[in-house]
Amino acid sequence: MVEPTSLVLGLEEVALQEEVLHFLDRSPRLHVVGLAEDGAGLARVVRQRRPDAAVASPSVAAEARGLDGASLLVVAARETTEGLRAALGAGANGFFLWPEEREALAREAERSRRPAPAGASVRGRVIAVVGARGGAGATFLATNLAATLAGAGTTTALADLDLFFADITPALGVDEHERTLADLAPLAGEVTAEHLDRVLVTHPRGFRVLLAPGDPGQADAIAPTQVSSAIEALRRSHEAVLAHVPRQLDAPSLAALEAADVILVVLSLDVLAFRDARRLLGFLEARRLRDRVRLVVNRAARSEVVPGDAEDVLGLRPACVLGVLSGVTRAQNRGEVVVGRRGRVSRRLSALAGELMEKES
Repeated sequence: MVEPTSLVLGLEEVALQEEVLHFLDRSPRLHVVGLAEDGAGLARVVRQRRPDAAVASPSVAAEARGLDGASLLVVAARETTEGLRAALGAGANGFFLWPEEREALAREAERSRRPAPAGASVRGRVIAVVGARGGAGATFLATNLAATLAGAGTTTALADLDLFFADITPALGVDEHERTLADLAPLAGEVTAEHLDRVLVTHPRGFRVLLAPGDPGQADAIAPTQVSSAIEALRRSHEAVLAHVPRQLDAPSLAALEAADVILVVLSLDVLAFRDARRLLGFLEARRLRDRVRLVVNRAARSEVVPGDAEDVLGLRPACVLGVLSGVTRAQNRGEVVVGRRGRVSRRLSALAGELMEKES
């Protein structure tokens, strides 16, 4: 099966960027793998992602230097002499008016594939995220870690396996009528990259999302083998796969945990969270999964319980300690991620992302 043509977008107008993104990424033959706002950013993302083509506005194309062999397609809302000169000066492979010539843009983008290097393959790391108790911040960690990884140039997918509540959908501000994991149910566990491309949603921060069903009644139709197959297909086409796992740990959730290379257990600094985390670790140990666990302490603040107590009680040193970040609830209510802001939480998420993607010795 032919993999979709990969694209990076560099359109300075946010509204135009979103329109082009949603149009191109609807095609199963195209996959937007990164976004940039200026020429330097476009060149950087192209070096990191090595897409087949870059789609840019005239001014961004003119500023970009060194697109590493990617085709350059220039898009503009109107045709001007200045824009055409910028496209020619940048060595563009085509100039397209939006939206009049969007179909022609898509066709040219599909023809922009790089020759595949011999023997090239991807086997991404699967990182499961599960809260020790309700409200620990598993949804916050999963969404913001996905944005952090994608922002660092890692091809990233986020799979929401909370099949009943589907919290990732509102947390990212995604339309509930998008395609979801339930659309893969009829495939009986034979999920391919082409099937995934029909259901994955691309977030503006550059990662792709496999949503949980919008109707809770569809959850029963999703078998553990279908979850395992979807995760395996995701890891063949992404360097990092984040699995958002619910606390109830049903059979599909257990399939995701068993497929994971790392299990991030999120807990807050209170006695009930420690109690629930100990029960969760016992459950994982009985299934020989405890050695994959790393603790993430969320919303750490001054209190009688401190991060060091986690090691005393649970026998694990926290891999990451996140402090209290103002505006998280408001951001999630708006369907926004918060990483990218300056601050200690963003820095620690970046450090965690780097550690998670380090190759095992």
